[in-house]
Amino acid sequence: MKAAAVAAAATVFAWLLLRAESQTSITLLILLAVAAAVIAARLRFRISGPGVLAFAAAVVLALLLREDDFSLLLITRILIVVVACLGLNVQFGYAGVVNFAGASFFGVGGYTAAVLAPRLPHVLVLLFGGAAAALVGSILILPVLRTRGHYAALVTIAFALLFRTFLEVNDTLGGPQGLKLPELVIGPFHFNTPVFEWSFYLRYVALGLVLVALALAVVQRLERSWIGVSLDAVRLDEIAAA
Repeated sequence: MKAAAVAAAATVFAWLLLRAESQTSITLLILLAVAAAVIAARLRFRISGPGVLAFAAAVVLALLLREDDFSLLLITRILIVVVACLGLNVQFGYAGVVNFAGASFFGVGGYTAAVLAPRLPHVLVLLFGGAAAALVGSILILPVLRTRGHYAALVTIAFALLFRTFLEVNDTLGGPQGLKLPELVIGPFHFNTPVFEWSFYLRYVALGLVLVALALAVVQRLERSWIGVSLDAVRLDEIAAA
């Protein structure tokens, strides 16, 4: 019941925030959220197993905003960022590796998708985008492993700055404006086709939820495996783990 009440309250809060049209109302909602977070921290308020309810809340919120293109676009972007944050959680939360180049890996996947989308089936584009980000991350880990502490963090910061500069001066990749993606098509599903009389962004929200569910399942399996135990050992004491 406690988790259901929190999920319902979060859904209502998100709906009010997305529908707010004045700076005053947005400010009041943010202050309300901060106050709720402070009270929950003081009361040591904890929720166990909220995953299913969080997905249900996202579905309800999307249906409430089914005709609002901009709000559904924001929800879709949030779901994509959640997938990226799960990757950061594995790096920093499990292994204790400080990585300030997470947005760069995110960009590698995005630009890979933008370049390949006009040429390959979009299912493969999704896979290749993730594979390209993983490959670049695997290459960057080599200098990180040769450094420690703040120096390892500096390596990731340097890579992030270099990657951003490379994109801004590269006219082939659109420069500062980036690249435009064509309509996403997976099998018989054309994602820019409206759902009934509702916004076509509902299809992208649904795909985002599927990707979050898959990423969450992989992360949970990783955490409970011998790899997760090894990562936790490295985070707690690298010398002892070695």
